[in-house]
Amino acid sequence: MEGKITLSDVCDELYRHQQKKTGKLLSKQTKQQRTNFLSKNIKYLNEIFKAMQITEYVKYIKPNFRIDENGYEFSNKSLVFLVDLLDKYTDDNVLELRRGHLDKVSDRCVVWIVEGLYRMFVYNDVPEDILNQIGIVMSNFTNYPVRLRYGKMFQMTYDLEQLASRPFDPKWLTNLGADDNCLWLDAMQEDLRLFIAKWEYIYDSMGECRQCEVNDWAEEGYTKMTANQTKRAEIEFALAEELNKALEEDEKLKKLYDEMNKEIVYKKTGYYADKQDSYEYMKKRIRVRIEEVEQAVFKKYCDGIEVPPDDIVDDAVFDNMKTSQNVLEEAIDDYQQWIAPRPKVDLPDINIEEIIAQFQMEQALKKKER
Repeated sequence: MEGKITLSDVCDELYRHQQKKTGKLLSKQTKQQRTNFLSKNIKYLNEIFKAMQITEYVKYIKPNFRIDENGYEFSNKSLVFLVDLLDKYTDDNVLELRRGHLDKVSDRCVVWIVEGLYRMFVYNDVPEDILNQIGIVMSNFTNYPVRLRYGKMFQMTYDLEQLASRPFDPKWLTNLGADDNCLWLDAMQEDLRLFIAKWEYIYDSMGECRQCEVNDWAEEGYTKMTANQTKRAEIEFALAEELNKALEEDEKLKKLYDEMNKEIVYKKTGYYADKQDSYEYMKKRIRVRIEEVEQAVFKKYCDGIEVPPDDIVDDAVFDNMKTSQNVLEEAIDDYQQWIAPRPKVDLPDINIEEIIAQFQMEQALKKKER
């Protein structure tokens, strides 16, 4: 790795950047101030790693890739990104990212952080297999591939707005009048309406295709169930309404869900990574309470009938599902068939008067028989 820099170098540049941003005269830090500033940003960087769930890869920004080495080491190509990242540590987007509230983080910010961190590891000459692991972890956590494409799609709304504004260009430039512009806008609007309807249909069709695969898997799984598992499933199906009502009305269960939402899921303070143990603990408590409520229902309605324990393990493996490309192609074919003109069926020539006369004659014969 050519052109190495340390985190101290990054912090020095960050300090200069922040001084200029605030309009302050650049003053030299004391040794203690510099140490404190460095310590603070070490903490910030580690917390960003924790938030992105890549803490185990910290050693790859250490000298010689050894976790016990002092300090941090980067390529000078990462300097600008690291300065921006640490400078934005307290911004709303990064704050919500650290809290695990990804729905409140802009797509642009997610893409910028994922790509910036990934390039940072690339510039550090991290082995290819480790790079793949890091990329997968960050992508799975942030839904990066979808975010990236959605961001590009959203940018196209600006392109559409620019196109739709063409009628406001000077007439001497376009040679088009008001009627021409109105007709053009109406035609483009209708084309867009059809475009949106097309891709809504295709998206729904893709979902139906996946649902059919899941249903097939479920049917196959049912045939492999043991006698006890089948009995348990049949009892749960027969008592589905009673079970749902009992679970919805159980006060202890409500309090557990409220506690989890208040203290973990929707809590504004604290960091996502630090909440994982608490979240798993609360889920375990909730599972125990659900089992207690279910057992009470079984005792009430199945007295004298032994209800087998719920030992069905969700070990579904979806490796054999259709590829995304195949699902998309099938959905497009489905759409093409849906919009294809229906063949007209030529009905035979029918003499209505003759049919009525025949019907009347049959009715008259029935009356005579009576």
